[in-house]
Amino acid sequence: MEGSLKQELSCDILICGAGLAGLSLAFRGIKSGKWDKEKIIIVDPSSKEENDKTWSFWKKEQGPFDELIFKSWSKLSVFTFAGEKIQLDTDKYNYNSIRSDDFYCHTRTFLLAQPNVTFLKASVQALRSTQEECLAETTNHKIKAGYAFNSIYDKPLLSTSTQYFLQHFKGVIIRSQEIQILEHEAYLMDFRTDQSQGTTFFYTLPLSQHEIFVEYTLFSKQLLEQSAYDAAIAEYLTDILHLKSYEILHTEYGVIPMTDHKFNRFQDRIVNIGTVGGDTRGATGYTFTNVQKTISRILAAWGDGSTLKPWREVVDAKHHIYDSIMLNVLNDGKYVGHRLFSDLFKNAKANYIFKFLDAETGILEDLRIITSLKPLPFIDALTKVIRSKVS
Repeated sequence: MEGSLKQELSCDILICGAGLAGLSLAFRGIKSGKWDKEKIIIVDPSSKEENDKTWSFWKKEQGPFDELIFKSWSKLSVFTFAGEKIQLDTDKYNYNSIRSDDFYCHTRTFLLAQPNVTFLKASVQALRSTQEECLAETTNHKIKAGYAFNSIYDKPLLSTSTQYFLQHFKGVIIRSQEIQILEHEAYLMDFRTDQSQGTTFFYTLPLSQHEIFVEYTLFSKQLLEQSAYDAAIAEYLTDILHLKSYEILHTEYGVIPMTDHKFNRFQDRIVNIGTVGGDTRGATGYTFTNVQKTISRILAAWGDGSTLKPWREVVDAKHHIYDSIMLNVLNDGKYVGHRLFSDLFKNAKANYIFKFLDAETGILEDLRIITSLKPLPFIDALTKVIRSKVS
């Protein structure tokens, strides 16, 4: 359809992108009672039926979607490049994983049953906003909305001082009778692998006595050929985990931006959420917890629908600067990533690190983290960040 032949639709709330952020927002908005009478349209080209990713996060309190957690680990370890095992002091934190297909099925089943929700299987081709309304277009539709919540990510235009790393990873679930890892212990970062491509580690989660999830992860500015991920995984399984025979049950691949680019939350009545809204932590790539915290603040700020009050960001200006410093340190290469993270987990308690990465620390707690690392690379990076802010 072209021009006036497009079907015209209207709604109170338009959600562009039915991934983690979009579905979480719609689900929780209705469950909270805030949006049970708002007309909602959700637009995404995919029906979200595949298990395309695994979301993992640490937590110490109850949170949204706890009922979907398929595995938790109370014991966490880090291995240095030299093979030293660091047992983490997690205090009340545990580590958790949610499969995306479980999440999609749970949220979509609920939302499809709501009379005020419509799903459109389409791509958003244009999205703009005035002070009064939002306007979106797909191939076949023109949509007017009171507010649009957008999670569709496009790489932003970067300034010359902006750092833009990629966290890229390939994960496999394998079954083997030879697995020796304790079922309740997860390897949060295992650096016993080649470090020539950048900060590189394995992320190893035992799922049962004979099944484990192993993810090969890199922080770098270039992606690898798929065969390189496969070769590294095979080497880790045979040389480090000493598995001679195993079966690959599932494979997933992903890329997450790690950047100190300052994303815009608001564009008039367009509200950016998820990575495009700045909910991915620049220094780590962790997203799940920040998305849920942001949604809680959106719903708390929701009034009668005519206005959405501003809120304090989860990752505030202080922690954004910390991320910028960390990314500049990694970029300079004077404090190589595997040593930096090994020093961090060796010299600081993990529960303080998790709280820091959740942007919940005060200045005294920040100092505990900062003083656990070599100071000179961070002083140099801080100087660069200050210069970029004032230039």
